Amino acid sequence: ESFAFRNAEGRRQRMEEAERQAAEQQKEHERLEHKWEGERDAEEYKKRCEQERRESFAFRNAEGRRQRMEEAERQAAEQQKEHERLEHKWEGERDAEEYKKRCEQER
Repeated sequence: ESFAFRNAEGRRQRMEEAERQAAEQQKEHERLEHKWEGERDAEEYKKRCEQERRESFAFRNAEGRRQRMEEAERQAAEQQKEHERLEHKWEGERDAEEYKKRCEQER
C-alpha cells in the first residue's frame, strides 16, 4: 500500500509538473507571439512613416517646382511690362525730339 501510494503520489506530482511546464510553455509562446506582433507592428509603422516621408518630399518637390515656374512666369511678365514701358518712354522721347526739331525749323 505504501508503494502504491508513493507511486500514485509521484505520478500526480509528475502530472502536475508536466501541466505546470505546459502552462509555462504556453505563456512563453504567447509572450513571444505578442513580442513578434509588436515588432511587426513597429516595422509596418516605420514603413508607413517612410512612405509618408517620401510622399511629403515628392509633394514638396512638386510644390517647389510649381512655385518656381509661377515665379519665373511672373518675372517674365514683369520684364515684358518693363520693356513695353521703356519702349513707350523712348517713343515719347523721340516724339518730343521730333516736335522740338519741327518747332525749331518753323522759326
